[in-house]
Amino acid sequence: MENLADKIKDKVSELFSEAGMLQTSIKGFNISVRTAPTVNQHCFYKPMAIVILQGKKQTMLGSEHFTYNANQLVVTSVDIPTVGSIVEASPEKPFMSLVLELDNYIIGQLLSEGNYPQNDYVSRGMGITEADENILDAFYRLIMLLEQEERQKIMAPLIIKEIHYLLLTSQLGDIIRAVNTKGSQNNQIANAIAWLKENFRQPLKIEELAKKFNMAESSFYRHFNKVTSISPLQYQKQLRLYEAQRLMLSENMEAANAAYEVGYESASQFNREYKRMFGTPPKTNVNQIKNI
Repeated sequence: MENLADKIKDKVSELFSEAGMLQTSIKGFNISVRTAPTVNQHCFYKPMAIVILQGKKQTMLGSEHFTYNANQLVVTSVDIPTVGSIVEASPEKPFMSLVLELDNYIIGQLLSEGNYPQNDYVSRGMGITEADENILDAFYRLIMLLEQEERQKIMAPLIIKEIHYLLLTSQLGDIIRAVNTKGSQNNQIANAIAWLKENFRQPLKIEELAKKFNMAESSFYRHFNKVTSISPLQYQKQLRLYEAQRLMLSENMEAANAAYEVGYESASQFNREYKRMFGTPPKTNVNQIKNI
């Protein structure tokens, strides 16, 4: 298995000379290469599978800490806010990871075609396990297609479907199955998250949101916190702050205008919450990011 991981690392080094989050010609498949440690960065993880090839990363999900090491597999099943940093990386031995976005259509198709273990307990929307040889082999074949344009059109969708099947049957399969099983508690929370992403500017009333997804208020609150590690109100707040940051960075919007655009009624409250989350006031934070 180590030999297979080495082959993947060699191919990444051969194909990509620069560092960063590198998009490939295969939709939903990206490669992360970092040549130096990073400070804590706030981001939303999409549903995805990450294979760590080299280096180490630490991520905080709410109050829970995760450490990713080489040859480990990370799976997230919902959009989930995290704070993470690369702690082991250098030009000689860069941090490397493969990132594949999960496709709900493929998952639904696979769930309808086979028999999988059933459970209805509420599980965290993120997990880590060792990447087995089958997973590494599938990713190796996927990355090899980057140099084979004609084969890529036919083979990449087949390999991506295979990876989804391997994930569903892995030790982390229950995380993915629970969210994608209609009517399950995890599925209801996933639907609530999708609603919040579309409606985060609106005032949030937990009782009404719980009722919308056919759950008692106490159960909804408890299950939401279990899946995401934060409360619905905290989740909405982070959605607002990330969108405000995006507006200031990409559209050069002033902080006060961005605050009102994402649903804040008070610019001073926005400034306080922004600084609490990102560590510096909005203008300072945006300037720091632009100068990186």
